[in-house]
Amino acid sequence: MSMGERKIIATVAPLCDEQGPIPTFPPRQLDERGRLIRLSPAERKARSEAAIRALKAIRVRPDDDPPDIEERMMRGIDANRPPGRKLFEGYY
Repeated sequence: MSMGERKIIATVAPLCDEQGPIPTFPPRQLDERGRLIRLSPAERKARSEAAIRALKAIRVRPDDDPPDIEERMMRGIDANRPPGRKLFEGYY
């Protein structure tokens, strides 16, 4: 990292459900030829269960976007397009 660069580290709260924090896993390991190393049945099951828990937890999360965010996004995109070439006209 050069003197002018800054490293940004974001701290994000872990995704949780009724069972507590949902486990995360490191990236899959590769062998010397670049192939994925096989997971043990226990690790495969743990990753699968964590993925299912994460999808369920995401599904029930509240929508924290401002109410008009989609309309503002569409208007912003259309504002920078040539006349007669609007993408979202009629949707907002």
